[in-house]
Amino acid sequence: MRLLKTTKLLPKLNSGETKLFHREQRVKQDRTVLSGGRRLRHELKFLIDEGTYIALRNRLLPLMKPDGNGENGKYRVTSLYFDDIYNSGYWQKLNGMETRRKFRIRAYNLDPSVIKLEAKHKDESYVSKLSRRLTEEQYRVLLSGDCSFMQESDSEEDVFGEFYRSDLITRLRPRVIVDYQREALIYPFGNVRITFDKKLSVCTNTLDMFSPQAQYSQIYDKEIILEVKFDKYIPESIQAAIHGINAPVQPVSKYMICTDRMLEVKSYG
Repeated sequence: MRLLKTTKLLPKLNSGETKLFHREQRVKQDRTVLSGGRRLRHELKFLIDEGTYIALRNRLLPLMKPDGNGENGKYRVTSLYFDDIYNSGYWQKLNGMETRRKFRIRAYNLDPSVIKLEAKHKDESYVSKLSRRLTEEQYRVLLSGDCSFMQESDSEEDVFGEFYRSDLITRLRPRVIVDYQREALIYPFGNVRITFDKKLSVCTNTLDMFSPQAQYSQIYDKEIILEVKFDKYIPESIQAAIHGINAPVQPVSKYMICTDRMLEVKSYG
């Protein structure tokens, strides 16, 4: 299978983004070692409309297969994001810092039997993630601001240890619940994963994602967040399907969008 040539790229990429796809680009350092052993991936985000989604999905379905999770690759994603006393995660993203990290608790289809604590790292043009299962009891304890059960986890590549050390320094607390409907397609070569995230919403009255009283304010109705993740390259057939969408690559942050909406609702009702 051939890698992409620089001349056949996703639309409207700037010079920095173009370098990600260059066939003959040499990585000067071992990025996996620099990340502490986490698998590093590229991630591109777009904001598209319904028509673009339908056309792109029709082109991709013959090439890719739905994610095995959910029904035909479709499922609900609910995430509780944490930030520190300085709201560092929010301001680092706003200021475009190339190296940053955010913590979140994630559940799928609001199933309390599968709850994960994740640390997502951004390292220039790379992203990586640490993840570990939480029990429902641990989830409840974290909601109260207590992470003492993590203190024995001191590995650099353990999300419990990373969360615990961060909490000791700057105090991590729940900030906002982000909710959306996801459709995911996967392709083994290049470890490509393409997701369409719809009906982005924020919870406005609680920080407990499993609360039966949780109320949501929908932010996006017709807008869809397209995310393209891959390791070192995108196979040419998939690149050809994506090529030509009328949308620029942009740093879409669900955490920031939902935080802004939550503050707006609290301020103005």
